[in-house]
Amino acid sequence: MDQIYIFIALALLLAFILFKEIKRENKSNRILRILASIFAIIALFFIASPIKYKRQVSDKETNIAILLTEGYHKDSLASWKGRAIFTTEKEIAEKNKNVKHIGDLNEFLSSNPKFEIFHVYGYGLENHEFESLKDKNLIFHPSVLADGISSINWSKKIRSGEELLIQGSYNNLEKREIKLVLQGMGTNLDSVIIEKESTSFELKCIPKHLDKAVYSLIALANGDTLAKEDLPILVKAKEPMRILILAASPDFEHKFLKNWLSEQGYSLAIRTTISTNKFNSEFLNGLKIDLTRINSTLLNDFDVLIGDIQELARLSNAESQALQNQVNLGMGLIIKTDAIESGSGFYKKAFSLQENKKVIPKTMNLTWNGQEATKNILQGSTLLSIMPQSGTQSLVKNESGDILISSKLLGKGRIVLSLINDSYTWVLGNQLNDYSSFWTYILQKAGKKKESSVNYILPQIPILDQELQLSSDSSQLNINNDQIALIQDPILQFEQRGSWWPKNTGWQPIDNEQEWIYVFDKSAWRGVRAAEKTKNTKKRWMREKKESIEEKFANSIYEDQFSAIWFYILFLLCCTYLWLEEKLS
Repeated sequence: MDQIYIFIALALLLAFILFKEIKRENKSNRILRILASIFAIIALFFIASPIKYKRQVSDKETNIAILLTEGYHKDSLASWKGRAIFTTEKEIAEKNKNVKHIGDLNEFLSSNPKFEIFHVYGYGLENHEFESLKDKNLIFHPSVLADGISSINWSKKIRSGEELLIQGSYNNLEKREIKLVLQGMGTNLDSVIIEKESTSFELKCIPKHLDKAVYSLIALANGDTLAKEDLPILVKAKEPMRILILAASPDFEHKFLKNWLSEQGYSLAIRTTISTNKFNSEFLNGLKIDLTRINSTLLNDFDVLIGDIQELARLSNAESQALQNQVNLGMGLIIKTDAIESGSGFYKKAFSLQENKKVIPKTMNLTWNGQEATKNILQGSTLLSIMPQSGTQSLVKNESGDILISSKLLGKGRIVLSLINDSYTWVLGNQLNDYSSFWTYILQKAGKKKESSVNYILPQIPILDQELQLSSDSSQLNINNDQIALIQDPILQFEQRGSWWPKNTGWQPIDNEQEWIYVFDKSAWRGVRAAEKTKNTKKRWMREKKESIEEKFANSIYEDQFSAIWFYILFLLCCTYLWLEEKLS
């Protein structure tokens, strides 16, 4: 009932009581009886409609918990005496009797719902812990990373003859000279000297073996071994891919791509349009065939077709239908464009382009498959991007998150759309590793699948007894004779996802040794994992910091209400007096 109705009802009741008191023949104690009646009605009003007020609550009164993670400093806890301090890491709890160990974070939160703010000290949280704390407020107090390797990236699987490239960063707080040595098969393969406080490094070699091997990355200082980490490598025999290129005209992009494909041993056929219905044909590492007409018989000899969108638009209806049929059967199609083209090809509906109204920069930072590279942008270029759509997979992005290369399944094959038509600038800039990595990745994504495509997504380094996220193109996944339950990705419908908890270290076979995963011991790559946790926790914290959590909770305003018990007591006292006065008079 609204306050106004309560007020009216009690006002009418008070008027009736006062009327009865005035008409009462016994006039003794009339003033006291009227006052008792008034206070009784007031008490009833505030019982039915409690007094509410706002109060300011200091930080010390809020429900805060301190969560310690690896790398925290004891000095940082001095200001939290008397507070609840927890950790999910048993080693931390064993070293400090005032810290309570949390075995399961979800179970702890369900039994302790009062904790709303978590001050996180140390290197930060694991990915699965973010999910548990998604409805809580985090305030992150990151620790400085310790000496050692803070980031690492290498190709876990390469083909015979390809270069193995290891890139990373070293945190050298003591500023002493550190020597990093890449060791494999009992031989030192490459080395680099770290002198600065924090610097990136690069090591490379060309493996001379096939199958699985575990290389080592060793950090040395004055002859002492500071760290030794495993680098598992899987080298597979090269399977020459058969590629057909349909070029709208001769240009530098096709020239440099032709040379690189030839050097890598790919079987290559190139058809370049000279004028209407006149072509120039080239053949490298393969037999010469007639490229005048595009039909199913011709396309059946190739794994991938790379074509300018202008040239594909010139295909007849019969040629376009043959191409579509072949992609449905498993052939890859890479389409190169630098403009929003009109047309009705079967591939036109697969992607949607948009033009960016930004100032064209001189360079662009590209990322793909965990690798980053800077590429020069030619004058006169148009900035386009591919709009994200359901069923498409982004392959290459720039620093702004714009999609520049994307792929989509068509039957058993895959269509890849590329807006990068000047990758040859990497070659001109002597960035041969970036050029090689870029095209190897794109061709692997587009090529006809001859083996299962399985890769782990998170974490970067699989660790014993920690959840490992997997994705597969197949509907079934078997690891070390354990069948993994898979579910379809809600966005990338061509991918199946599942999780697995490794119980053994070392190489683990996937799908009867069609693929392999190497599981590391819990002590492996501590610096890299700490840096990754710090980065991820900072991202989460910075998102929440927009709302200024510390300001919000330092002096929070809460709505409270005056306890109704005092009005019950007042009402009972008034009623008791009226009853006794009636009996004694």
